[in-house]
Amino acid sequence: MQKNEELANTLQELQRTQQELVQSEKMAALGQLIAGVAHEINSPLGAIRSSVQNIADFWVENLQQLPAFFQKLSPERQQDFFALLRRSSQEGDTLSSKEKRQVKKAVQRQLEAEKIDGADSLACTLLDIGIVTEIASFFPLLKDRDSANILQTAYLFASVQQSTKNIATATDRAAKIVFALKSYSRYDQSGSKVLANITDGIETVLTLYHYQIKQGVEVVKKYGNDLPSVLCYPDELNQVWTNLLHNALQAMGNKGVLTIDVKQQASSICTSITDTGGGIPPEIMPRIFEPFFTTKPPGEGSGLGLDIVQKIVEKHQGKLQVESAPGKTKFTVELPIKTSD
Repeated sequence: MQKNEELANTLQELQRTQQELVQSEKMAALGQLIAGVAHEINSPLGAIRSSVQNIADFWVENLQQLPAFFQKLSPERQQDFFALLRRSSQEGDTLSSKEKRQVKKAVQRQLEAEKIDGADSLACTLLDIGIVTEIASFFPLLKDRDSANILQTAYLFASVQQSTKNIATATDRAAKIVFALKSYSRYDQSGSKVLANITDGIETVLTLYHYQIKQGVEVVKKYGNDLPSVLCYPDELNQVWTNLLHNALQAMGNKGVLTIDVKQQASSICTSITDTGGGIPPEIMPRIFEPFFTTKPPGEGSGLGLDIVQKIVEKHQGKLQVESAPGKTKFTVELPIKTSD
């Protein structure tokens, strides 16, 4: 009886140690990520500050002139003015620099064909407002002697509209990063499995690695349709995706193609993470899952990453496979789909 209790206590201690090890490795990975995460949060905050300043400057500089501006507009020009704003908000700015140059030349040619003065500058202003198609509807406005003032005011309003869009986009981006941090750092003490979507966990980790990825990595996602949830420990699986994605990015030097394939196969969910790095040397392959084995410089790796990945996958009654050659290394995690423990 006493031996049974001792065994049970030892097992509990081992489980607690493993949980602490997983959490420690997770926090270490987060520490490595923190500079990139801070940059990712600062970017939308900078966009918000700039956009708010643009809106404030607009009202300070133009508020007193706006009543007189609208009073001078004829009914026809008022319709043209608001049509410009509607088109500006609808079309958005999705053109590349090269496409903008091509559109600008095309618009300029149309204006010159109509013998409209200042075709070059008018084409630039229309493009700045966001008017790139159906220019003919604005020919009467562009032939008006006060067209330059009307277009300039429309451009200022369009800038305010764009600033509000920038703020919305930036706040969404910052909220996504904060949510990913919260999800990633959370640790479930209950010890119970829950139903979770595999791709949600992968997307959380990808959000945290966005700064490294955008340096030169093309991410190809191949997610199956209607993937079922898996009964699992989501926090621990996040550590699996963190280690595998981190290793893949590091193997490529943050330059290359990262392919993430998630699909259902019979009663399992198979997740493959493939990179285009140099590959794992054959002489090292048998040792990559050994505890404390690492090829990284001192201070950059504990050698526990893949060992922890393997233990977490085994804890889920899953399988972990790896195949590697120069230019292609693929880790595949197979997790059973269960509805109960």
